[in-house]
Amino acid sequence: MKKEYLAILTNIIGGVESGGQTYGKRKYGAYAGKAANADNEKTCTLGWAQNYGNEGRRLCQMILKADPKAFRTADTAGIEKKLSVDWEATRWNPTAKEKAALIAIITTDAGKKCQDDLFKELMEKYIAEAEAYGVDNIQAQMMWCEIEHLGGLKPVKRIFARAKKPYTPDTVYASLILDQKDTSNDNQVGDKKFESRHQCCVRWIKQYVVDNVDKSGEEGVKMYSRQAVVDLVESWIGKNEADGSYKSIIDIYNSFTGAFPRGTKMAYEWEWCACTWSALAVALKYTAIMPIEISCYYLIERAKQMGVWEENDAHVPKLGEAVMYDWQDNGAGDNTGTPKHVGTVTYVNQAAGYFVVTEGNYRDSVKKRTVSLNGRYIRGFITPKYDSDQAESKPVNTPGKSVSTVAHEVIAGQWGNGETRRKALSASGYDPDTIQKEVNRILNGSAATTAKPQPADQTISKTVKSTCYAREYDKKLAGSYVTTADLYCRNDAGKNKKALCCIPKGTTVHNYGYYNTSNGTKWLYITVTLDGVEYIGFSSISYLKAK
Repeated sequence: MKKEYLAILTNIIGGVESGGQTYGKRKYGAYAGKAANADNEKTCTLGWAQNYGNEGRRLCQMILKADPKAFRTADTAGIEKKLSVDWEATRWNPTAKEKAALIAIITTDAGKKCQDDLFKELMEKYIAEAEAYGVDNIQAQMMWCEIEHLGGLKPVKRIFARAKKPYTPDTVYASLILDQKDTSNDNQVGDKKFESRHQCCVRWIKQYVVDNVDKSGEEGVKMYSRQAVVDLVESWIGKNEADGSYKSIIDIYNSFTGAFPRGTKMAYEWEWCACTWSALAVALKYTAIMPIEISCYYLIERAKQMGVWEENDAHVPKLGEAVMYDWQDNGAGDNTGTPKHVGTVTYVNQAAGYFVVTEGNYRDSVKKRTVSLNGRYIRGFITPKYDSDQAESKPVNTPGKSVSTVAHEVIAGQWGNGETRRKALSASGYDPDTIQKEVNRILNGSAATTAKPQPADQTISKTVKSTCYAREYDKKLAGSYVTTADLYCRNDAGKNKKALCCIPKGTTVHNYGYYNTSNGTKWLYITVTLDGVEYIGFSSISYLKAK
């Protein structure tokens, strides 16, 4: 089965099992107690795919194996001891305390991943059984998966045995509802209580599965590529409202042939940053992995439903991901405000501590923005499940580019250093001093600072930490220091690294003996708290005096 079809099947079954019959929505912390879903259920059901009984037990076993520490931290009720017992045979009915522990276990990072892995494994098993039965139509195979996941192998074979051939979602559904004529048993897979579930599955399969044959073994199969997203959004740079060229992006979104989110098409006069991200998904036919919306708020909601939302401000993004902004962020604690803007990550320089975002509706145009890793205003990230992490946005030394673009290339080392850089820039028609000024703005312009005296003991509301770590140690260096000038704390050793903050002269900082070296100078790995925010990064020992 194509990954594209697996993603669609995930959205379908997640939607009907735990997503309130909303396509793409699924609840990792879903829990159903004994007989909650059906009278014949003897024990509990776990996770977004509603893994019943011993399947739920197996899920917990997978989580324990994947991350024992996380499992045991979440296990506050002795669940580990239950993993060697047959849940269905013993008719285990978890207590309130055990239920809370189970939910905590399955919603750990390992728990979420294992839920996805188990679902994939089950779908591959169901598909193999469908093929062995003679079902080779991908839409019918998806119906097989949905029915077997609900009721098991015996019921799905019964439904397909009386369905008209060739198998289609409609002929399978017609066979399903025949169960309603048998009034002696109201727990059959086609009974009235499951009717709306099956109707959703039929509708979504017909809507999202274009082909009728799975061509996963053939050449030319569509893959989900980060590179394709980066290339397309960068090809839109320069589109703007002034000459109307931005309208082509709106038109792409409005050409979507599926169901529009909230039933709303895009208008030219509306804010179009979210539409730009969504148009990428529509143009590339990536809507199975990329949430689409024209509202930043609802874009996050759809990302959560699809399981691709990353709340952590400190996440180091990959190319092809989206970053959401909240301009009202006060810089303290995790930003959970209302999102105001969105763009696509097209370049990441982890060593220098920043990434570049290409955005629609940035001052009425498609432009690039430089953002500090774990910087202020980051609301969170959308992290689609691409087939590969391979992607690049390589700067090339050519004339005619913006000062900002060339400055980014300088930071990335594309133009060399010192006099070599100045000559190369001049030869291509750029003023080295102007470029250096922009480099300084990129590296230092967003650094947090304060003019207020800093008390020795402060309550820490948030920690901003460099993405680079110290590689050298000298016990003699450990201790407290006072800054002898306004001093940048950077993402790594060196003036060409992104500044996390600017520490006022006379501020006390602390070091535990760790450091890195740049051009023969030690840069201490220090910690300092400014206005309740703890910063951990590198500062030059040249401007630090031991106390």
